[in-house]
Amino acid sequence: MCYDSALNSAIFIRFLRRLIKHSSKKVLLIVDNLKVHHSGPVKEWIEAHKEKIELFYLPAYPPERNPDEYLIEI
Repeated sequence: MCYDSALNSAIFIRFLRRLIKHSSKKVLLIVDNLKVHHSGPVKEWIEAHKEKIELFYLPAYPPERNPDEYLIEI
């Protein structure tokens, strides 16, 4: 899905609707900690559709778990 403006709750919910529309199984979606992913409307929508979709949030940014952080540019 492509969109031209900044991501907001309405756009994200539209994406989630499209994601589950033709799925015969529960969708397990991993998302980052963007504020939109934690917004009230999104949480309400997820709760109303919990039999079809579940969100898993990545942890807050842990640089020690990203090996690229230790690379040195030359």
